[in-house]
Amino acid sequence: MSRYWLLIYCIVVLSACKKDMRMFGADVKQTLLEYGQQNPENTIEVSTRVGNFTIRLYQETPLHRANFIRLVKAGYYNDFYFYRNIYATGIQGGAEWMDRLDYDIPTEVDTNRFKHKRGAVAMAQYDPSMNPNNDTSASEFYIITNAEEARKYDGIYTVVGEVIQGMDVVDKIKDARAFNEKPADPVKFSMKVVP
Repeated sequence: MSRYWLLIYCIVVLSACKKDMRMFGADVKQTLLEYGQQNPENTIEVSTRVGNFTIRLYQETPLHRANFIRLVKAGYYNDFYFYRNIYATGIQGGAEWMDRLDYDIPTEVDTNRFKHKRGAVAMAQYDPSMNPNNDTSASEFYIITNAEEARKYDGIYTVVGEVIQGMDVVDKIKDARAFNEKPADPVKFSMKVVP
């Protein structure tokens, strides 16, 4: 194997290792509860080419908060895009179903506390044929820009946090030209945990 191909192989393997956040046979709930106790942070800064915004995750959805922090700290989200402009509702990002992780998260829906308001951050669910328990995606999330249109999601999807700063940046991403919900020029993002 030439040095060139060896270098390419190493880059691909290292990239895959960086993104390998699988849990294999681990008990997801117990693993995330333990991780959450050791990692109490709940604020994330999202950086994009059109500006930055800040998300505060809810302590009241402990499994989802811990999972989000776990993925952010590992750099999992640093090569993904906001790949969908949901009609009149918001934006969606993270790993699409073909890149899904090997686990889902039990829902933590609480409509008494958290609804799909403007700026709400919630986790997607996969098609019931792949997800008979209606668990939550481990990595695919969306952000609401229009609460009126998003009310239909209450009670179905887990709201895990909200945008607390930079909602104008989310609006810029949502307002970009798209065809059939696919942005013409998807916005790449990276995330980091902030104090």
